[in-house]
This record gives sequence, C-alpha cells and structure tokens, in this order.
Amino acid sequence: MAALVLTRPWPEDAPAIADALSGWDVAQWLTAVPWPYGLDDAAAFVAGAGLDEHAVRHEGRLVGMVRASASFGIWMAQDAQGRGLAERAAVLALSRRFLGGADETRANHVQDNTRCAALLARLGFQPCGQVTLWSQPRQQQLPGLSLRLSRQDFARRHPIVLTTPRLLIQPFQPADLPDLHRIVTIPEVASKLLVFHPDMAPEEMEPLFRSDGLLPPMRLTVRHGGRIAGSIGISGGDPWRVFYFLDPALAGQGLGEEMARAFLNEIIARFDPPELLADVFLDNLPSRRLLKNLGFQREEDQMLFSAGRGEAAPAAIYRWHRKMRPWLLA
Repeated sequence: MAALVLTRPWPEDAPAIADALSGWDVAQWLTAVPWPYGLDDAAAFVAGAGLDEHAVRHEGRLVGMVRASASFGIWMAQDAQGRGLAERAAVLALSRRFLGGADETRANHVQDNTRCAALLARLGFQPCGQVTLWSQPRQQQLPGLSLRLSRQDFARRHPIVLTTPRLLIQPFQPADLPDLHRIVTIPEVASKLLVFHPDMAPEEMEPLFRSDGLLPPMRLTVRHGGRIAGSIGISGGDPWRVFYFLDPALAGQGLGEEMARAFLNEIIARFDPPELLADVFLDNLPSRRLLKNLGFQREEDQMLFSAGRGEAAPAAIYRWHRKMRPWLLA
C-alpha cells in the first residue's frame, strides 16, 4: 500500500472535499455538515480548519479528513472506504493528539453507523452512554452513542509495531533484556554508543528500554529470523535524537538501514517532526553511511563522551530536516 500521509487542508482541496461530501452515502453519517454540500461550504471549512484538522492523502490525492482534538471525527470518500485507510489515518492523528499531552479524546456516532462503531472499537474507544444527536443532513434528532478513548487504551492497541522484509520491530518486553544486554555490552558495540558500557548490569539497562512504544522517548526491540538483533529508538526533548544498535554478527547485510528507514518513516508519519538529530562517532563509518542514505546531513563536529570507551571521542551531529527531505522512503 502506498504511504498515507496527513497534512493541513489546502485551499485547492475544496473541490475534492465538496465532491466527497456531496454524496449522501458519506454525508448522511456526519451530523455537523450542511446538506446539500457545495464548493462554498468546502472553501469555508478549509479557511477555518484548526491545527487538529488533518487532510488524509493517499497516492497524492485527498481521500478524507480526520480531526483529533478533545473530540474525534473522521470521514473518508466513498472510493477510499473498506481499504484500511480510515484506521491508519486515525492512528496517525490520534498519535499526534496524545503526543501533545492529552489524556483522552471523545467521539459520538449515530447509533446505526455500524462502520464507524467498528472503527472506533478497533482504535480502543470505550462506550460511555447513549446520546441524542442533531443531524444537519437529515434535519432531525437521531439516537447516538458517546465514547471515550484514553491514552492507555490507545497505546495498548496501537503502539509502534513494524514489519519489514527481514525484520520485526516492536515494543520492548522484559524477556528481551538478556539478549539486548548481551549485544549492547559487546565492546565493539558499546564503544559506538553513549550510555552503554561492557560492565553495565542488566538492571541498569532495563529502565532505558521501558515504554509502551507509543510516544517518545522509546527504545524498540528489533528481531531478525525470530531472534533479537538489536534496538532502535528516539529520545524525548527538542529536537528528538535517534539511537540504534545491531548485533555485529549481522553486520554487512543492510539490516541497519532497513531498520532505521522503517522506524523513521513511522515516526515522521505519526508525529511530523520538523527535524531529527543523531550523534555519531566519526570512526563509526557504517552509521555515518546509513544516516547519509536516509537524508541526514553532517553539521557540527564535537567531542562526545562514550561510557563504552570511558572517554570522549571525535563525533558529529547529523540532522534530518523536513524541508530538506519531506519523506525518507526512496
């Protein structure tokens, strides 16, 4: 499936929005849109759209809209329904909602809108009670349901889990710790990293990996052929920093770039960061090549302390910027 992305709605989107919402099959389930829906209505919507109103784009065209604020709402054009696009768009938008610090969001739907009910259930929404909704298109009161989605319920259902041709990338589990500890304490690996060292105990490491895999900071576990191959993650703070390591027994197979490309594409799709950084020791040539291939540029040289070396060593900051390369996929 081609990448689905969220952007701001643009003035030139008005005809596509008007075309989608002029069809009764879509409009009948939306309580707030006027009916009939025309180009002027679409233009007014775009002009007043808030920062939490996202245009859903697939294969270069607008296929729907999703709002993820204190209230959640979504619609998809008729020809974009039934293809998994609505759920993916909702996951991206809700990830941004919870990144902003929100604890929950709410949603309502008309009682007989079974397709919407199924989508909200897959996202993790829980019913709160029955409501009565005024339908602008139908010009009448309709029975409906109110639902609530907590950050915790969303994280349980939609953490970052990625499958590439050779890798599985998923949230850390305590059972992963022995293998990760074995890899990261190899002197060859630790010397390329900042905080890990060969004498580090597993219990010192575990807090660094603990997360639900939804929001930064996080470190995910990477598997190859069913065995733990390494880890990739991202810091908190501003801007975010990317960090990763791979079992040296797997070096030279392109797995590092495969891992990083998949992970960074998902971070960009979910959170739309303006920039990303990576700190790399200058003698780590494979990592420098990997970052260059992903659109990062070497900017500032500096000395960085490595716990794995026990001293500072020459390093550089590599920076990816949205303006330089808006999408990592080649």
